[in-house]
Amino acid sequence: MIKLENKLYSSTEVAAILGVSLRSVYRYLEEGKLNAEVKTATGRHRFTRQNIIDFLYPTGVPEGEVVLEQPAEALVKKTVKVTEPAVEESVETKEEVKTEVEEVEIKEPEVEEKVVTPKVEIKEEKINIEKEEEQVDWLAKFREAARKFEEKATEEVTGLGAVEEEIPVVEEEKMFFYRSRLGGLKDIAQNIDKTSRNSGLDYAFTLNAGLSLYRPINPFSLLHVYIRSKDKDFFERILALTPSDESNAQLCIITSDEDSLYKESDEMHGLRVVEKNKLVEDISKMDEDLLKEAESILK
Repeated sequence: MIKLENKLYSSTEVAAILGVSLRSVYRYLEEGKLNAEVKTATGRHRFTRQNIIDFLYPTGVPEGEVVLEQPAEALVKKTVKVTEPAVEESVETKEEVKTEVEEVEIKEPEVEEKVVTPKVEIKEEKINIEKEEEQVDWLAKFREAARKFEEKATEEVTGLGAVEEEIPVVEEEKMFFYRSRLGGLKDIAQNIDKTSRNSGLDYAFTLNAGLSLYRPINPFSLLHVYIRSKDKDFFERILALTPSDESNAQLCIITSDEDSLYKESDEMHGLRVVEKNKLVEDISKMDEDLLKEAESILK
């Protein structure tokens, strides 16, 4: 018969109840054979009466065994001063706890290593147990943490603690002239569209190429197309492009990372073309001779 009080027990008290060393208690914890109801902020363990019973009787309390509650009285009968090994910090002894316990027989549960179940007789003793930790004012700590959080939030709002956000750098539009080994302008335009759709890339024709999708215009020898700067090398390989001067070029790639340029583009005859206002703007900047014709077509 085991008499235990319905309270929280320290590691030292559990070691005394089980009749094992404090090191064995820690080992039982690590192996998962013994559970602790509470683990304090400083790493100390607290065990309930049920934790101890579950360890002693993992398969349930045998018939005939009755576990009784008993007021916190003696656990051992001779005067001993027990000091737990320091885990995180040394703790000063705050009070002397006098406990007594009647002669008991404690059985340890069988473990995988087939440890012989010890029978421990504990005589009446007086024991000085060091108090493991000072009582912590958790409410005060919570209020202090909340105050610091509010101060930090205030600093961010007022700009005192604000960190400058990194602004992504958008490259300026650049023009690159090429000749292609794929064939004429129609072949190049169709390959640009097919490659873009298959690879999920953005593109949009402008100037003569873009205007010709609205209405046939005078023959021209140079395609102008917008693509994103990160895709330039890809298109150079797929279209078999070689750099050229503007006078002999078949294709002018204009790199731009402006999202609206591609999102607002239109589809004409199966090809993508910049929206009308952008098309007029590009023509006015790059080919004034074509501007009047563009205005009459796009009006």
